[in-house]
Amino acid sequence: MRELIEWNIIVCIIKHRIPGHTFHPKIYLFEWDDRAEIIIGSNNFTEGGFFGNYEGCARISYKFPDDIKEFEKARTELKRFIDPHGPTAYELTDDFFKELIERDEVPTEAEARYGRDISRRTKISKQKRTSEKKYLFGFEDIEPPPPLPADLLERLIKEVRKRKKKREKPPLTRTKKYIPKSPIEDQVSDPLLPAAFYMTLPTLQGKNIPGEGRIPLEAIELAKDFWGRPNEYTKNISPRSGEGRVYWNWYPTWRIWNVETPQDTETQAVRMYLYENSSDFRFYMRPLVNAGADLGDVVRIRRIAQPDAEYECVLARKGTPEYSEWIKYCSQPVRNSTRRFGYA
Repeated sequence: MRELIEWNIIVCIIKHRIPGHTFHPKIYLFEWDDRAEIIIGSNNFTEGGFFGNYEGCARISYKFPDDIKEFEKARTELKRFIDPHGPTAYELTDDFFKELIERDEVPTEAEARYGRDISRRTKISKQKRTSEKKYLFGFEDIEPPPPLPADLLERLIKEVRKRKKKREKPPLTRTKKYIPKSPIEDQVSDPLLPAAFYMTLPTLQGKNIPGEGRIPLEAIELAKDFWGRPNEYTKNISPRSGEGRVYWNWYPTWRIWNVETPQDTETQAVRMYLYENSSDFRFYMRPLVNAGADLGDVVRIRRIAQPDAEYECVLARKGTPEYSEWIKYCSQPVRNSTRRFGYA
């Protein structure tokens, strides 16, 4: 990057604030007075990419003036990549590069080869949002991908259940009181880094119903980084009925709205917590209750990591077009419940 700055050419960095959205095209445009060439393929701009590796690409040649209209048309269609603008595009300057270094946004060669840990990035990102007024990277709203195939999700859940059963099994010989392990295993890497979580809701309307949703522990364990586990949570022991109740709490800001009234958006801190004593993971959803949500309606939850909100929760009630689409994502049944869930 330092060398690119010294070349005295325009260099643009593309970076989306939310992990999982990588700028990935490989497009090369070369233009002379009498001709031009465009190469689009899998090859990076390296010696291996152009000479040593096995790569695939398309090479389009233009001769002027005969092909000038075709070339201009192609250049216009590729403008987003050749001349990027918007909230995720940044010109590489000395000052911007220094800021990248100061904020630990540029990995060393060793880190780049090994791959940086997502939970560490999430933790750093949280520190930046709480301690700095300026947000270095922007974001664009990108629609979630199709639902994760039901058979794949089912296999992953079976593996989670197998590990959980093994953790809960007491040893054959016990010399002291056996203490079961945490209901969510934090040492195993996530099978998923999802774009969105979908779930049908429990009963939320009623005189003695607190208006909170329960997320299956299997769903949490499949994508702990998505739910901020375990880095974002703090432990709290609350004595009640003579017994210590163990809670792991986090209060991130959620942006909550209903597909029927998108203009009525609520942004507020939401308590997300793991209740160890009964192996429950819950979140309070009073805005959903206010929006008329109830048993069987579907919510889509995304971790958006934007300046004013960490999560987005969108309600689709029965009868809406979004409900008809999102219910397809809810492929997995919740044990001992009529509810279902799924990931994209």
